[in-house]
Amino acid sequence: MAELAEVRRIEIRGGEGVRAGEVFEEWEAGLSEAYVPLAVSPTGSGEFSGWITLGRYPGMELSTLGASRQRVDRTRSLIARTEDEILHTSILLSGRGRLHQDGRVADVGPGEMVFYDSTRPYHWEFDVDWTMAAVLVPLRRLRDRTGLAASEVPTATTVLRGGPAGMVTGFLRDLAELQNTRPDQAAALSGSAVDLLISAVSLTVGRPVPGEVAATLTVRQVLEFVRRHRTDPALTVDDIAAGCGVSRRTLYRVLEQFEGGPAAILRRMRIELARELLTARRDLPVIAIARACGFATERQFYRAFRLEAGMTPAAYRSRGVA
Repeated sequence: MAELAEVRRIEIRGGEGVRAGEVFEEWEAGLSEAYVPLAVSPTGSGEFSGWITLGRYPGMELSTLGASRQRVDRTRSLIARTEDEILHTSILLSGRGRLHQDGRVADVGPGEMVFYDSTRPYHWEFDVDWTMAAVLVPLRRLRDRTGLAASEVPTATTVLRGGPAGMVTGFLRDLAELQNTRPDQAAALSGSAVDLLISAVSLTVGRPVPGEVAATLTVRQVLEFVRRHRTDPALTVDDIAAGCGVSRRTLYRVLEQFEGGPAAILRRMRIELARELLTARRDLPVIAIARACGFATERQFYRAFRLEAGMTPAAYRSRGVA
């Protein structure tokens, strides 16, 4: 398990009696301290606000941030101030932004991901308020694991939702948001983040995923598939394997870290959904919740629920357990 990081929050807001220039200077200083030296300029009028929530783990940094409209520049003179060589990965959560680097422009919207290199000039343009998740890893680590030269890193290339690389986007987004509420759980999962990020870079440039991270990517793919299809009562282990493009034998091998294998994962995800519905939809009878969660019979649901929760669905609901 990765060491639990101290999660810091920076928040800057304009207001009555505060000079706009001072607010931007403070925001620029906060961004530069959290990431790399940057220059920030406003692109709109009105009161400015910005915030960063940042955690550091072995081999990576993870953050969520958001702000009002602005332009963010990484110039050659700013690059010369530090010797850090960092691969930045940003995932837009809301708003829209354009990233310029290496003669390319990536138009990035919610749920989409983009890479950029701290050793070469770039700039972001945000014409609306925005929020994003960000992951920073040393470029050296990427080169060591993939053999990619600096010029081969797919900078300013939008990674769209869907597909294997898009699954990595979802994992990193969820991990960054989890850090805001459960940093202990984020720390436990952070070890997989670098492997998945490296796989996303490899997939984006059309390279095969390095062998040591291929299993991590497959696990993520399986978990996403099961979560999407858990409400289908006809879903089988063979369906999961086929849906993820692997053999049944490979499926069991990559999931050997999970007690009970794919069938147990499916059961737990169905019960996870049932827990949510039992507390959020008290108007629904238990049998309706069982069917909504993919259980073929009420008896099957009761048996699975007792196994996972240690009590009946009715007892869980009556206790108001969250």
